[in-house]
Amino acid sequence: KKGNDLSSENKVFKAIQEKVSDMAYMFGNKNITTKELLKSVRQIEIKTSRIVNSYFSGQYHSAFKGHGIEFDEVRKYSIGDDVRAMDWKVSARYNEPFIKRFREERELNVIILADFSASTNFGFTKTKHNLIVEVLALLTFSALKNNDKVGLLIFTDTVEKFIPLGKGRNHVLRIIRELIEFEPKNIKTNIANTLEYFNRIQLRESITFLITDICSELPKKEIEITKKRHDFIVCLVNDMLEYELPNLGGTLVMSDSENGDFVYFDMSNKSIRNKYLSEQNKIMEDKLNFLKKNSIEKILLDTSSDYVNEIMKFFIKRRR
Repeated sequence: KKGNDLSSENKVFKAIQEKVSDMAYMFGNKNITTKELLKSVRQIEIKTSRIVNSYFSGQYHSAFKGHGIEFDEVRKYSIGDDVRAMDWKVSARYNEPFIKRFREERELNVIILADFSASTNFGFTKTKHNLIVEVLALLTFSALKNNDKVGLLIFTDTVEKFIPLGKGRNHVLRIIRELIEFEPKNIKTNIANTLEYFNRIQLRESITFLITDICSELPKKEIEITKKRHDFIVCLVNDMLEYELPNLGGTLVMSDSENGDFVYFDMSNKSIRNKYLSEQNKIMEDKLNFLKKNSIEKILLDTSSDYVNEIMKFFIKRRR
């Protein structure tokens, strides 16, 4: 374009640049200093702890059961107590009925498998990567609040980082620091390799969250093994621009961040935009059908929506 049109266009691009700059998160900066890192960790801790302490922790606690029950105490029998819990030895010793009380063994193992492949760097209001980090922080601080053990596995098309199960505030802050400063070596996605590795090293039952945008196929064999051993939940992360193209006119160049392929879109052509929308919806439908067919619990998250509310709804539904 020439003249005033070019000037007008430059203003638009400048406004978009400023908006993106304003929305950039500290943990999206790969050249972060130690001081900035500590500040970012503290900001995430304050924000997440507030959510967890106010209303999230109870839903998390009630959504998951412990691994079993353990003995708590012996007390006198009261009318209405289950006679099957009678402690006959103590009852005989004191010549009156006593029953055993048990409590749920609450300590849980929570492991989060986080997709850090290049496709997660896409997003409009925020990147999918930033959303994954926020969700991870929420889950790890919820585990801390309930005195559960938590671990982290970061993957691309290989396992990039594994932090074994641990508990306590220092362990959780180590996970958050890793999330902020970790820079993956690879850009592609391979969930099959990830689950194969995870199933090999994690033999004890755990609550396992797979947080991903699933740009590669879901591996049925590895998922079946994971489901048998663990309480398996998939958090599917999306962005609104993946499912609708704005009518801006001109030509849009879209590139695949994981394999370098690119394609041109005529944005002024309504039929092309509709075809794109139809194809994307079909891809999403296939993903959801796979999860449903294989009885995999899921949480659907979008970069522009309230992820806390979506996770809360999942926990409430699971509890019921």
